[in-house]
Amino acid sequence: MSGPNMTGRTGLLFSLITAALFCGVAAQTVRECENVTVGDIVFLVDGSSSIDDKSFQDIRTFLRNTIQSFEIDPDKVQIGLVQYSDDPYPEFQLTDHRDKNSLLAAVENLTHRGGGTETGKAIDFLQKEYFTKEAGSRAERRVPQIAVVITDGESTDDVLEPARRLRQHGVIVFAIGVGQIKQTQLITIANWPSERFILTTDSYQKLQDQTNSLLETVCLSLEDQRLALVDRFADIFFLVDSGIASNQFTLFRNELFRLLNRLELGASGYRVGLAQYGQDVRVDFRLSTYETKQQIVAAARRFRLRSQTGQPRNLGQALSYAKENFFTAEAGGRADQGTPQYLIVVAGKDSDDPVFWSAENLKDEGVIIVGMDAGATQDALDRFASPGYIFDSSRVTLLIDLLTTQRVETVTEDCKTANKADIVFIVDESGSIGEENFRLMRDFLRSVISGLETGPSKIRVGIVTYNNVPTAHISLNSFRDKADILQFISFLPYRQGGTKTGAALHFTLKNIFTEEKGSRKDVPKVAVVITDGESQDNVTEQAIALRRAGVTVFAVGIKEANKAELLEMASYPKSKFVFTVDSFVKLKPLKETLQATLCNTIIQIGVQDRESDAETKEACKEKDQADIFFLMDDSGSITNEDFSDMQKFIIEILHTFRIGPDHVRMGLVKYSDSPSLQFDLTQHSDAKTMENVVKKIIHEGGGTNIGEALSSMKGHFENAKTSRGYKVSEYLIVITDGKSEDKVQIPAEELRRQGVIIYAIGVKSSNDNELNEIAGDPKRKFFVDSFDALKTIKNNIIREICILEDCKIEKADIIFLVDGSGSIDEEQFKSMQTFMASVVKETTVGENLTRFGVILYSDAANSSFTLNKIYSKGKVLEALQQLVQPDGSTYTGAALAYSLQYFNAKHGGRREIRVPQILMVITDGAATDRDRLKAESDALRKNGVTVISIGVKDADRKELETMAGGDTSKVFFVDDFKDLITQYKNISSVICDSTKRAYNQTDLVFLLDYSSSINLEEHKMINFTASVVDNFNVSKELAHVGLAQFSDKPKDEIHLNTYNNKTKMIGHIRNRPYKGSAKVRKSRRETKNNDH
Repeated sequence: MSGPNMTGRTGLLFSLITAALFCGVAAQTVRECENVTVGDIVFLVDGSSSIDDKSFQDIRTFLRNTIQSFEIDPDKVQIGLVQYSDDPYPEFQLTDHRDKNSLLAAVENLTHRGGGTETGKAIDFLQKEYFTKEAGSRAERRVPQIAVVITDGESTDDVLEPARRLRQHGVIVFAIGVGQIKQTQLITIANWPSERFILTTDSYQKLQDQTNSLLETVCLSLEDQRLALVDRFADIFFLVDSGIASNQFTLFRNELFRLLNRLELGASGYRVGLAQYGQDVRVDFRLSTYETKQQIVAAARRFRLRSQTGQPRNLGQALSYAKENFFTAEAGGRADQGTPQYLIVVAGKDSDDPVFWSAENLKDEGVIIVGMDAGATQDALDRFASPGYIFDSSRVTLLIDLLTTQRVETVTEDCKTANKADIVFIVDESGSIGEENFRLMRDFLRSVISGLETGPSKIRVGIVTYNNVPTAHISLNSFRDKADILQFISFLPYRQGGTKTGAALHFTLKNIFTEEKGSRKDVPKVAVVITDGESQDNVTEQAIALRRAGVTVFAVGIKEANKAELLEMASYPKSKFVFTVDSFVKLKPLKETLQATLCNTIIQIGVQDRESDAETKEACKEKDQADIFFLMDDSGSITNEDFSDMQKFIIEILHTFRIGPDHVRMGLVKYSDSPSLQFDLTQHSDAKTMENVVKKIIHEGGGTNIGEALSSMKGHFENAKTSRGYKVSEYLIVITDGKSEDKVQIPAEELRRQGVIIYAIGVKSSNDNELNEIAGDPKRKFFVDSFDALKTIKNNIIREICILEDCKIEKADIIFLVDGSGSIDEEQFKSMQTFMASVVKETTVGENLTRFGVILYSDAANSSFTLNKIYSKGKVLEALQQLVQPDGSTYTGAALAYSLQYFNAKHGGRREIRVPQILMVITDGAATDRDRLKAESDALRKNGVTVISIGVKDADRKELETMAGGDTSKVFFVDDFKDLITQYKNISSVICDSTKRAYNQTDLVFLLDYSSSINLEEHKMINFTASVVDNFNVSKELAHVGLAQFSDKPKDEIHLNTYNNKTKMIGHIRNRPYKGSAKVRKSRRETKNNDH
């Protein structure tokens, strides 16, 4: 007799037995579920013919036992059920049973239907017919959604896509497998990790043993999901201008009532505060003043403006007051719970005091400032409102979607471009963090990852948490869909414990950045370490190992994190990769900054660094002759790994040059107590042989006598001139990690008097003063914290040798267009002045040489001095120091338009005589008039002006590229104003290239006599031709060279557009044969016809 048909005493006895059995289960599991307040749970039960009646009764019992642990109520937990076989059958919807007794009775009356096993179709049915608002789902009300699939057989249809769609719909999916069902199918259905969301049992009878496990996990998931969704409520504070017109106030007040009536107000819902500002601030009620909707609405009805006729409107002061008083925990703010904070400013006129920095400080706390127009100008709103949060009305009902709709993180343009990388988040879960703060950490991870282009062929994400030991939660190949990753983060466990960051770094390198775990070759690799305290183990060596493996390390420190330790972990330059906040609440506003840096770094590693390497190598082809020595520290303070980093650094440099006895020659000396020549300039004539020799150099250790080593180089460079027969440019690259035991200044000066250019590279504990003495010029001094960071300065040194030494900016018209808006403080403006001075110092200033002008802009642009105002370098530098910042907004488009006239002859521009025209734009933020950028910068280019755009901090990369005409080689970006000076070397090469083009644009054709009257010796005129070509900058943009030969019959060998590469062209010229007798006139005519 089947379960549903049992009657009389037997059925009663069975029910009593199962109820008795359940009492023990319920007693044990209530504690696990006592925190559960709400949830929508749907069971999808396999009713196929492979299940007998006895087993189906076991399913009923399991369902009853599970249901008993929940408080069934329309406002609490709702449960629905679908039975499926060939087709799904809706047994009861979420809203069909409003109490536990009714629900248990429905379960007892379930009928086993029989048939096949089409699980995929049934899962789709759940999504379309159960997890909808019409079917009773409360997802829009932030209620967690759970599906529990119970099956004993392999599905006859596809489950992968239906299950993926259900999870993407926001439903957490559990899978219970009974009997011999394949684990792979359960993994496909359920959320990840499998150990949490999959339960298996040998039989339906033993399914009862899994009740506790299921209840524990379901209840934890319900609570985790509820907490993850809670931030869809918000803390909302209205700050109203007390001087707005009466009609505007009436509109605002009426709209406020409508808005409040549409929100779920209360202590556990939306909290609301209200204040007004004029000369000072008056708070009408705080976030914590009222706990019910009725109280809040009643208080809003009593709201009246305080008359302040003729009084100033000090919004800046009001925003500062708001930061200290409106959103604190004591005032009812829930930022520490991850609740969004909104300050809605209804402004009737422009503020009478500065607002920018007050607004920025408030935004730094994670508060979103909404600007509503009740008479204020658009510009006034721009100065304080968060980007994208300006409304041209005081109708606050316009905010309903903003406040009630779940915020979807959008992928920025930079992050769309940064679409391929392997990123691992290494997250501290030690006991000092606490459950509430760890939830904020989850929110932060979710927010950052939401803004990335994730996917198997795009950005892959891994997550490792650590305390005393590290744990891998997500490998780089665990997930295919962003939705699954984000859903998993809601369940990321917090287990407390110690803080062994070093072990976590080591674990990540050895266990996550591996091919087996999804890490890819030739893809940017990034690790983001997030910690709140000092590590209990050493991080230095483990971080170096991670960076040596090609991983870029970001270090995010919270509260008590050790700054020195963060610097030890982070990649170079440290200022770019270290972030600190003083509380977990401030992780939220950090998100945009970190995400932008993350994406820009991926672009740099994936695209720009490769382009830079290629550009540097191309530039070095022009450096046809030089003698270069390396002076390599071999002292005992250097480890074998450090020594290996030096070897790699040297090898990368030597492969950049054209190595050969008649071209670039290299030698190497290592030193400790005394110098030791490893190979001289004449010993190896090709890069590959040299590489093998460098690899075989043995690290021996000893002291650090740099002075003696420098003295020894004098003879090597004297021999260089003798062995070549003439003197070429000579360079010495010195690498050291410590202070010298002897004096360095005199031997370094002697080498410079000999004509040797010295580069000093300091690592770790090197002495800054000593490096300056060795280099003789701060621009030739470099420093990195560790040997693995040497690779980051490689191109800077090579550019110095290949470009800057050969490039003197002798004639150009350069105008600096400088952002002077209110977002830039005094120190930052000084950094811009220092940067401009560094450019001026490296040029030859004069009336017939390089001329400079400066235009400062904010709300309007104004010329500080024009191209024909100052012709002395000293006076230009003096004028730069006297610049006064204008303050205001960022009207970059208008400033570009304004600048064009200042390249005219009237203001000293020399475009008519082909002097290069260069505009250098320096800005720290998005343009207020961004729509004008393209048209105005295009107009400059049409008039022959090269636009170089330099962005700092919050500048918009897309805008920078637009101004530069899409030429990324003319776009530069730094995260801090202090770093502007580091960009000079890169920017100067672009300026140099721009100035070269005006003078090196040449079309040159050689007409060579190849007649039989030319003997073999005379034929060597071809070497003369090659040497002439070698003096030109052959490229697509600069010199075009053609060649024709004539004898009986003229022959055009090389057209003007045949070669854009000097080396290939010279090779072609030297390999030409000759024959015949001369007919010059015809050849000339053919050359003209073919090439012009």
